[in-house]
Amino acid sequence: MIRDTAYELLKMSRQKKNYIPLARYLLFLLLCYIAYKSSVSTLAQTLSSFSADRNEAAKYLDGLFFARIMLVPTFIVLMPIVMAALGGDCLAGEMQEGTLKLYMTRPRSRTGVILTKFTAVYLASFLYSLFFSSAGVIIGCLFFGTAPVQMLLMPGQVFGSTVSIMSNGEALFRYVCASLYFSFSLMTLGTMALMFSAVFNRMSAAALAVITIYFVSYIAAALPFAGVLRPWLISEIMNNAFLFWLTPFPMEKLLLNLALLAMYICGFLVAAICIFNYKDIR
Repeated sequence: MIRDTAYELLKMSRQKKNYIPLARYLLFLLLCYIAYKSSVSTLAQTLSSFSADRNEAAKYLDGLFFARIMLVPTFIVLMPIVMAALGGDCLAGEMQEGTLKLYMTRPRSRTGVILTKFTAVYLASFLYSLFFSSAGVIIGCLFFGTAPVQMLLMPGQVFGSTVSIMSNGEALFRYVCASLYFSFSLMTLGTMALMFSAVFNRMSAAALAVITIYFVSYIAAALPFAGVLRPWLISEIMNNAFLFWLTPFPMEKLLLNLALLAMYICGFLVAAICIFNYKDIR
């Protein structure tokens, strides 16, 4: 299985389309840098209500603050599209090209094929997450430096305080934990895409199905009357990495989220295995 997983990763690395997310993120990073640089005074004015004065507040607008701002849209908007494309291409993409039928001519376990592709998608997701989260910190600290301490704002959240002060080391540790949480939670979409990839014979159909479900869930969670449904929506559970910034840290809530994510991932994975085992490969 290790050799087959390495082969899957090698195939992904040779496909030029898998480098488009990297170029897209670099463009996003450039635009965010320009916007952040030009709006420091406005942000400092907002922070001045929590600090002594505007100049004092501006000290907190450092590289780690920039990285935290980048983290949210990167993993809530950009990465779901990446995961839909990765998972959707695993089976349906090979069906389109006709390589899957040739690959299955050898005596292979179909369940093993799904598990291999699942592992490869997760490793690719982890590498993307590592690159995106590291780039935000490196670019932020390189151009904006670091403050003596970090001021974390959590407006509108139910848990913990709205403002907390912590050391740079603790803030960076929580940033890493949030990135790892996202790399795991995104596999909900990756496994869902793998399932749809076993259903459809076209990668675009599988990816579109996942993106539609995710963003419909995301919009539904934002509705004011969705309080009962919200805790069970995929997008809400996936994007709860803000828990790592709360003080005190809500461990029970985090464990519940991880359990729900594992439930979704296992459910989609079992469905993908069942569908693929009975699918007629053409």
